[in-house]
Amino acid sequence: MTAGEEKKKISLTRDQALSAKEKEALENYVRSLPVPKKVELAVKGNREVRSILAKDPNKMVARAVITSPRISDEEIISFAQSPNVNEEILRHIAENPQMTKNRQVLVALCNNPRTPVATVMKFLPRLDVRELRSLSRNKNVSYAVQTQAKRILQMKQK
Repeated sequence: MTAGEEKKKISLTRDQALSAKEKEALENYVRSLPVPKKVELAVKGNREVRSILAKDPNKMVARAVITSPRISDEEIISFAQSPNVNEEILRHIAENPQMTKNRQVLVALCNNPRTPVATVMKFLPRLDVRELRSLSRNKNVSYAVQTQAKRILQMKQK
């Protein structure tokens, strides 16, 4: 360290602004942790830590992230939109009526290619005409979802 530099301590539990270099260092650190520590951090960690852990392939870690008492509605929406998030998180959001009450979450789940097809099919009747039209043209979702969206759209337009 040079005379003018100070080593900044990155908090794992308190929200703070991070530079790109600090985010990368945090991500490397969090990914290197053992699973029990990741589960603990998923519950107690800040927003940045939860977003890193949401991509972890371990189902226990994913479940701890989405059931964290500190999770916000904005995070739930971003998880529902993200194709990189663990499928366990998408499944938990879809199974929770409190979370799917939010229209943005519902539409994001339907447009996410990683959301299980059966789950999306269950939500299609709740979408309005504009959302169904958009979904029927979305090439990122499965063909079955596009086809069912078209069918429901035709029925609603009659």
